[in-house]
Amino acid sequence: MATAQTSHRQSNRFCPPAQRRPFHHRAQGMGLPHGGEMFAEGGWSAIKIRLEARGWSAHQIELFHIHLRQGWPLAMAARQVALATGLCPLRSRPMG
Repeated sequence: MATAQTSHRQSNRFCPPAQRRPFHHRAQGMGLPHGGEMFAEGGWSAIKIRLEARGWSAHQIELFHIHLRQGWPLAMAARQVALATGLCPLRSRPMG
């Protein structure tokens, strides 16, 4: 009597932590330095420059960064930062 051997094929969807390679933004034309963070609205350095140009303070920008890392969209992060600090820059416009 032959025994049926069940073989489970490994999924290629996820890599074990030891095999993960960093995402290379330059290879995809993003122009971010190695290790830069990418969010739905763009790279962190570009977002930070836009926030500084709109008059957000360094403390507020750090709060933005925290919210973006948690997955918040930029527009919602702007509202939450303004509510949390009680301040909004004079040149503030809708984020987007």
